[in-house]
Amino acid sequence: MRFAIVCLAGLILGSAPLLFHAHAAAPAKEPALQENFYGVHISEHRAWVVGYYGTILHSADRGQTWEIQPSPARRALFSVRFVDALKGWISGSYGTVLHTGDGGKSWRAQPVDTAEHLFASNWFDEFHGWMAGSRGMTIRTTDGGRSWIDFALPGDFTFSALKFVNPLRGWLAGEFGVIFRTSDGGKTWEKQKSPIEVSFASGASQNLFALLFTAPTVGYAFGLDGVVLKTNDGARWEIVRQRENTDGTNPTHHLFAAAAFNGRISAVGERGTLLQLDSMNQWRQADLRIPRLSLNGIAFGRDGFGLAVGNRGLVLRTEDGGQTWKRLKINLQRSAKDHPAP
Repeated sequence: MRFAIVCLAGLILGSAPLLFHAHAAAPAKEPALQENFYGVHISEHRAWVVGYYGTILHSADRGQTWEIQPSPARRALFSVRFVDALKGWISGSYGTVLHTGDGGKSWRAQPVDTAEHLFASNWFDEFHGWMAGSRGMTIRTTDGGRSWIDFALPGDFTFSALKFVNPLRGWLAGEFGVIFRTSDGGKTWEKQKSPIEVSFASGASQNLFALLFTAPTVGYAFGLDGVVLKTNDGARWEIVRQRENTDGTNPTHHLFAAAAFNGRISAVGERGTLLQLDSMNQWRQADLRIPRLSLNGIAFGRDGFGLAVGNRGLVLRTEDGGQTWKRLKINLQRSAKDHPAP
C-alpha cells in the first residue's frame, strides 16, 4: 500500500507518528486532552484545536483557559478554518465536514457526497471554500457549504495540502510529490513539474504534506524526510532543503504543517520537529526539549500569538511570533499553565 495512505490512515487511527517511546506529560483527567491533535486555527485572541475522535477545543483568551466544544462527529478531524470570529468549518475523515456560525458553541454536520478523507481545507471568505483529500477528491462550495461540487482529479492521488491565494488561484500537493495549480477557482487543475515527483511504478516515496504561500506567487511545499520546495513565480518549483546534508545537519523527519509570522517561517513535523528559516536562509531546529512526539499543526495570529499542536495532547505556545516556545498544560475551566520547553 502506498506510503502516504498508510501514514495518513495511521493518523486516523492515532498510531502512525507514535513509532517511538516518549515521556509524555502526566495523564490528565479529561481524555480529550490526551488525544492526537491535527489542526489549529487562530483568530485574534481566539483559538481552536481539532483532533482524534471528533475532539474540538476552544480558547477565548489566547490559550489561558480552554473548553471542549460539543462535536457531532466521532471521527478524526484534520483541519479547522474560520473566516471571522463566528463562522468556521472543520474537515475530517470519511467525508466529515462540520460548520459553525456562532464561534463553535454549536457545530453541525454539512452533507458532502463523499466518504473520502478530507485532509486539507481553505476558505477565502464565508462563501468560497475548498477541501481535498484521498483518492484525488477535491470539493468546492460557493454558498458557504450549503452545496458542494466535487472534482476528482485523475491519477487517484492523495492530497494532503491545499492553498488558495485568491478566489481563483490555488495549489494542491500530495502523494508522490505531485503539485497541481488552478486558475479558475478549482474548476480545472493543471499538473506542475515537481522536482521530487516519482511514479507509482517506481515504488519510491516522495510525498508533500503542507503548502505555505508568503506572497501571491511565492510559496513553499513541505514533505517526507524534511524536504522543502520553493516557488518564486507560482509555476516553477525548486528544492531548497534536501532530505539530509552530508554533515547530518538536516534530520530526515517528515514535515506536516507550516505557518509564518512577519516573514518568519516555521514548519512542524514528526518527533518534535519545529524548523525555522533564519536570516541566512538556513533551516534550524528550535530548542524545545519536549517529548519526541509528532507536531501536526501550527498557526499564528496577527500579533505573534501562536500555537503548535501534536500527539498525545501536546501543545506549544508562543507570544513572540515563534522566537520562543513554551509547552502548554491545558486545564479546563481554569488557567492553562505555561511550562518552559523543557
